[in-house]
Amino acid sequence: MLIAQITDAHIVPEGTHWKGESSTDTAGRMAKAVAYLNEIRPDAVVFTGDAADKGDAASYLHFQKIGERLAAPLFVLPGNHDEREEMRRVFSDHLYLPKSGPLHFSIEAFPVRLIGLDTNVEGEDFGQVGAEDLEWLEKTLAKDPQKPAILFMHHPPVKVGAKAFDTEYSCRIEPAFEELVKKSPSLIGIAAGHYHHLCVSGFGGKPCLLAPSLAPTHYFAHPDDPEPAALELDDPAVTLHRWLGGCAVSTHVVRLKDDPRRIPLRSCTIT
Repeated sequence: MLIAQITDAHIVPEGTHWKGESSTDTAGRMAKAVAYLNEIRPDAVVFTGDAADKGDAASYLHFQKIGERLAAPLFVLPGNHDEREEMRRVFSDHLYLPKSGPLHFSIEAFPVRLIGLDTNVEGEDFGQVGAEDLEWLEKTLAKDPQKPAILFMHHPPVKVGAKAFDTEYSCRIEPAFEELVKKSPSLIGIAAGHYHHLCVSGFGGKPCLLAPSLAPTHYFAHPDDPEPAALELDDPAVTLHRWLGGCAVSTHVVRLKDDPRRIPLRSCTIT
């Protein structure tokens, strides 16, 4: 099974630009990812938050318009820039999303269970995994304790080594969360977003991967900087999780270049 993860699109209303800069082109970057995914045909696409930069209906409709081009089913989670109720209203045709409360979901239609844990705290940049969230997750994992599962979140439950993301942008978690991950043998690992950079860590004895973003990345001149110094206009990224059976997953990050230069191997002279 091939699961694609895309994250942090920061879409703005059609005809406008993120941060007021046309060079950010968040809609074009997401469209490029959709075109690539339609070429490789993953079984599912999970979006791990920050669909809209301001959480407004116009931005969600723009996101939806681009996302509708996907051939694979799309499953969405909110991030700290999202508005949960606006998202629920615009994505009302996404029947896996609950009608009330956090936008947690569990997709059972594949060999690997895709679990989405909503870490959004309305009006705040930090995330949270509270006691009720843990209760929901524990019950979800217990439904079929032998089925492999990947947990998707927006805010990662780990520190990344950058001051801003380890303080005001961090995920505030119950201590029992790590113990639940540790004691759940079917849980393969955690895939998050939020940081805009690729980062690999561990949590509860399981791999925890932070996927790079569709939108431009944050540039920190030094990890102790309280805020990003700039935006880096590097290529948008798609993260691919290939399930290999059991608890084995191989993860790949693909950068989507405007003009990729490739040399056909058959034309190379190997010495």
